[in-house]
Amino acid sequence: MSMVASDKYQQYVVPRSHASALIRPARSDLLAHLASPSFVGTDHGIEFCGKPLDRVRDDARREVIQKAIHYTQSYRDVPSPDLTQHQVPELILSGHQPELFHCGVWFKNFLLSDLARQSGAIGINFLVDNDLCRSTAIRVPALKDPQHRKSHSTGKVPQELQFQTVSFDAPRAAIPWELRHLESPELWRDFPAAVSEVFLPGLPRPLLYDSWPQAVEAVRHSDRPGLAIAQMRHQLEQRIGLETLEVPLSHLVSTRAFARFSIQLLSELPRLQEIYNSRLTHYRIAHRIRSHAHPVPTLAQEHGWLEAPWWVYRREAPHRQPLWVRLLNDQLILSDRAGWQATIEGRLDCDNASSQWLDFQADGVCLRPRALLTTMYLRIMVSDLFIHGIGGGKYDQLTDGIVRDFFGIEPSAMAVATATLHLPLGDQWPAETGSELFELENQLAAERDKLWQIKYHADQVAELASDEQQQLAARKQELLANIPPRGEKWRWHREMTAINKRLSELASAEADQTRQSLERIADQQRDHRILQSRETSFCLFPLEAVTSQLKALTHA
Repeated sequence: MSMVASDKYQQYVVPRSHASALIRPARSDLLAHLASPSFVGTDHGIEFCGKPLDRVRDDARREVIQKAIHYTQSYRDVPSPDLTQHQVPELILSGHQPELFHCGVWFKNFLLSDLARQSGAIGINFLVDNDLCRSTAIRVPALKDPQHRKSHSTGKVPQELQFQTVSFDAPRAAIPWELRHLESPELWRDFPAAVSEVFLPGLPRPLLYDSWPQAVEAVRHSDRPGLAIAQMRHQLEQRIGLETLEVPLSHLVSTRAFARFSIQLLSELPRLQEIYNSRLTHYRIAHRIRSHAHPVPTLAQEHGWLEAPWWVYRREAPHRQPLWVRLLNDQLILSDRAGWQATIEGRLDCDNASSQWLDFQADGVCLRPRALLTTMYLRIMVSDLFIHGIGGGKYDQLTDGIVRDFFGIEPSAMAVATATLHLPLGDQWPAETGSELFELENQLAAERDKLWQIKYHADQVAELASDEQQQLAARKQELLANIPPRGEKWRWHREMTAINKRLSELASAEADQTRQSLERIADQQRDHRILQSRETSFCLFPLEAVTSQLKALTHA
């Protein structure tokens, strides 16, 4: 299945006036693909660790299903599929960080469930718990002055809105979600009450209020806020009829299949690094990206060490470090170059080497794939279809190129999906329509231009009420009618500058009025951005409205 072209992403603009969704390729095409899935790699005699790719892929898929079932059954009832059959069911994958994300991200889970149900596949959402927990708060639309909560009445939106940051846990240095413990049980317990204190009055009841008790219960067992948030959401999805499995990425890659995949790639790291960096350079040129950090940094070489696209961290040293590798004869020397180092003996004996890799994990060493390597593994070894958001879909064009050059095959199909939903405001908080917003932009541009004109050409835009203003304007016209030749203009220019400055000073009252008008228009725009933000967390939406919309959008 062909991938979505890059210009599709660049042209896509989310409509701001109503619920909308993007699914590319179209849902009907995705179902047609799942009805007769094909994976190019199984036809080319490619081997991994001395075994045919189709056999390695079959083992990897079974491991992933077992991991997902085992994890999901730890907090909700899940029937176990029959894996004794020769053919493993088709797998559809998607994933995201275990956060209180916005509805555009949540939409992928609805599409995942719908496609799996329609095609008879298994849908698995994985939790990217090797990503950093950078924030333990959400932004809540609120009034600037809380005293207005009781006095607010219907009508025009007052110019007094803001995003209020509400925390569900105390902050700490950013570490991976899988190692992030709960810091403040009090903040966690009281999170719905804290949201309620600031949430805009008059809006429907957020689903957070009724669902958070599940998160409170879940964190007692795991002490991991990310897992507790994800379990709360997944239990909610079960209640509204979604049928998917979930598994943390840390579980998904702690498998024999991923260990073999890692050993194979690390044994060929010089070639992998060359292809990785070359494709990255081409991607940056094609997309006119100047930053050396985007979409991912270049893999480095230093003093005989090669940087590999893995992270390494430990419970006693939880800050992520790049994995550095040195190939020495039959050894793989692994290091974070920050205090940890280990050696894998007999790298060409893949089964034995992968056992050593798994032993490191059992000892608390977290060897985790970076973003491109994650989807590379899942699209080569596991999935029949991978559902990305827009950002992941763009970056996976880079992954496709690396896979083609390194393996000589096409990865499994991918789709891109997102949605835009706005909080249901009703009549209590009317927001501008698209045409009204366009008119605000025009007004803003006109007022900015007027302010500039008052500064340099006040005689053209200001009311010339005083004798001094009229005299200055008349003198300016004389000067404009008698511009001296080049090289003799310094006196002329000095007088013209002085006149414009004085005219601007005399029009200061109009300038002040224009600035006030600019502030009023900017306030209206700010309020609209708050009320119509697509980044609002799904947990602030009313349950029935948001779930019915997201379900409907899967068929859009």
